[in-house]
Amino acid sequence: MATTVGIFSESGQGKTTSVVINPDGKCIYLPDEHPMKADVYEGMDPTSTILVVSDRKELPFPSDSKWVINKNVFWVSDVEQIKTLLTKVNSIETIKAIYIDTLNGIMLDKEMNDIKKKTFDKWTDLAQQIYELISFCNSDLRRDLVVYMSGHVTVYTDIDGNESKALITNGRKLEKIRLETKFPIVLFCSVNRGTGGNHDYSFETQANRSTGKSPIGMFKTFSIPNSLKLVDNAIRTYYGI
Repeated sequence: MATTVGIFSESGQGKTTSVVINPDGKCIYLPDEHPMKADVYEGMDPTSTILVVSDRKELPFPSDSKWVINKNVFWVSDVEQIKTLLTKVNSIETIKAIYIDTLNGIMLDKEMNDIKKKTFDKWTDLAQQIYELISFCNSDLRRDLVVYMSGHVTVYTDIDGNESKALITNGRKLEKIRLETKFPIVLFCSVNRGTGGNHDYSFETQANRSTGKSPIGMFKTFSIPNSLKLVDNAIRTYYGI
C-alpha cells in the first residue's frame, strides 16, 4: 500500500509551490534576497514525480521548467480517469511520488457535472468516489509510492465548541466521514507574513487548532520549511521505503 499525505491550506499559502519551487537544483524563480533559499525549499524531482492538476489551471512555474504537460503533469479531475492514471503509474517503478492538486477540484467538478440531477444520489456518488480514491491509494498502490493530496480548508467547531481548520468537503456525507481520518499524515501550510512579499512559508506537522498530524518522531519540530522534498525524505526514512 502507498503512503497517503494530506497537504491543506487556504489558497496562496504554498501547496503547489512546495512541489516545484526548486526542480532544477537552483532557486531560479526567486530573487537572491528572498528567504525561500534553494537549499531549504527543495521541490520534488520531476523525473520521479507525477503531478495531477484536477483544478485545471495554469501552474506556478515557467513553461521552460522540467515539468511537462502530458509527461509528468496531467490535467484531469474525473476520479475514474485518475485511478486509471494511477494504475499505469503503479507499474512504472521509476515514479516514486504522485501529487493530486486538489481534492476540492475533483469534488467541485463532480458536483457541477451532476448539478442537474434532482436526487440525493449525486451526493452519495460524490462521497463514494472521493472515499474510494483515497482507499485505492491506501490499499492498491505500491508500498514505495507516496501520494500527496492537497486541499483547501474551512473552519469547523468541534464537540467542545473549539474552532479548528479542516479540509473543505462537498456534501454532508463527506463532512461526517472527515477525510483526514484516511491519511496517516496531514500537514497544514502556514505563512509568516514579511514585508515586500518576502514571506516565510512552512508546514505545520501536528495539530494547531487543526486536523494536522504526523507519526511520532517523523518530524523533529512542529514547523518545517515548505519543502515537499524534505517531507518526502522524512517519510521514506521513517517507513524504510
